[in-house]
Amino acid sequence: MQLLWPIALLALLQGSQTSARVLTHVQTRRPVIAITINDGPDGRVVPAMLRLLRSRGAKATFFVSGRDIADDPQMLLEIQAAQCEVGGHGYDHGNMRGWSAAKAGGQLSRTDRLIRDATGAPPRFFRPPWGLLDRSLEQVALARGERIALWNVGGGDETVHVWPRTLHPGDIIALRDDGEGLRRLRQALDMAGRFGLQPVTLSALLED
Repeated sequence: MQLLWPIALLALLQGSQTSARVLTHVQTRRPVIAITINDGPDGRVVPAMLRLLRSRGAKATFFVSGRDIADDPQMLLEIQAAQCEVGGHGYDHGNMRGWSAAKAGGQLSRTDRLIRDATGAPPRFFRPPWGLLDRSLEQVALARGERIALWNVGGGDETVHVWPRTLHPGDIIALRDDGEGLRRLRQALDMAGRFGLQPVTLSALLED
């Protein structure tokens, strides 16, 4: 069975409401896709992911949690040195759907400050943990100048369990920065190569 969740279905199952401003896939004529990696950054796994990406001439966007940045801010510099991108993923990887704007804003602000202190720039993208989103949280992120970035290749738990038969330009793949995610990253790069697609950051994907 192919576990490829359309975001509309995902949102329906989660009871959330999303708008056209939420990024799930990019219409592009270029042969590019985005690989996104959630959680962490885990210092035991991310360096291996970065080495693999470098070896394939690929880039990715890492969505990081504030609590992990606080423990190991150096990892953000390694991600940046690999010409990959850093996005926000909340502070403690909790479900923020249903939170007040003030509470959610505080969570994003705390994480963004850590990212800015380490890299010199605030994140351009925000991904709510597990993709759990409501209009209030979307408005909080947009007010901070951050685009909500979900995905169209991956399961409801942010993980690819079974690959689709093909990949298409503009696809956004969701993985995690754990041992399974490292294995899946290798598969994603292999599959992208078979279809002549170049993995780039989300910012590069949006260049059109």
